[in-house]
Amino acid sequence: AYAFRQLIEHLQWRSDVQNIDLMNLAGFCRNCLSKWYHAGSKVYGIPMEHEEACEVVYGQPYADWKKTHQKKASQEQLLIFESSKELHAKTEPKILLAGQTTVPPGGGHSSVCGQGCDSTPLPAPIPSEGVTPARIAVLTASDRATSGVYEDRSGPAVVEAVKLFAERSGVLQLSFVEQKIVPDDEEMIYQSLRSWSEAKACDIIFTTGGTGFGPRDVTPEATSRAIARRAEGLARAMAWQTSFQEPRSILSRGICGITSEKVLVVNLPGHPNAVRQCLAVLLPVLPHAVRMVGT
Repeated sequence: AYAFRQLIEHLQWRSDVQNIDLMNLAGFCRNCLSKWYHAGSKVYGIPMEHEEACEVVYGQPYADWKKTHQKKASQEQLLIFESSKELHAKTEPKILLAGQTTVPPGGGHSSVCGQGCDSTPLPAPIPSEGVTPARIAVLTASDRATSGVYEDRSGPAVVEAVKLFAERSGVLQLSFVEQKIVPDDEEMIYQSLRSWSEAKACDIIFTTGGTGFGPRDVTPEATSRAIARRAEGLARAMAWQTSFQEPRSILSRGICGITSEKVLVVNLPGHPNAVRQCLAVLLPVLPHAVRMVGT
């Protein structure tokens, strides 16, 4: 613990040393330390948000540190970073159980080294055959977004994350066919889901919002009426795996399922960051899921 504190103090003093330089030389950086610290808090049952762990390492909010100290990486730094990825730490700390001290084979503790603490790692696709066409619709359920109190950011977060995954993985051929916002009204959500499904114009419907414990959170109820079969494994996996980043994610009541017209419906949370975290779990299996539903 003393050595760790000395290391943190030294890195806070040497703010001129960039994270990418640490990655290129040693395969880990301040962001990795933040993630390890946060993971350790979970192993030992200590309540802590990820942002708090970042502040321990950086000595200030991460966004403030970036604004003051982070410089744009040079082309040379980026080339070294890309060429040395095999030497970066690779194993997520969240798989360590309480009391487990042995590091699994294959590297250090983080598969997201080099990324910002405020980013979600892009998932790698599960190997599949060829490119899978996927027609996607996005439905946001939000009273406040509908009334103009604030702009919907969760729907665009779905589009952005799925597009990025498709571009980098090359396993999805995307087309976004529908995107709209409705109030937190069960009947309106249900009618939107049914009309899109009956039109057979999409393969997947992502909903955002309305999955919590509030009296107006009725997206799961509307979805339950709209589907013919549940896909409980998808909802469970998203809630469980994202709980390592945000413990409150297990409070989601979101469900997933398949309509009688063979359309996959996936309930996602209403916060953009939570949307990205859930999609990081779901996207690797999405091409296979689309093919299975369509058979």
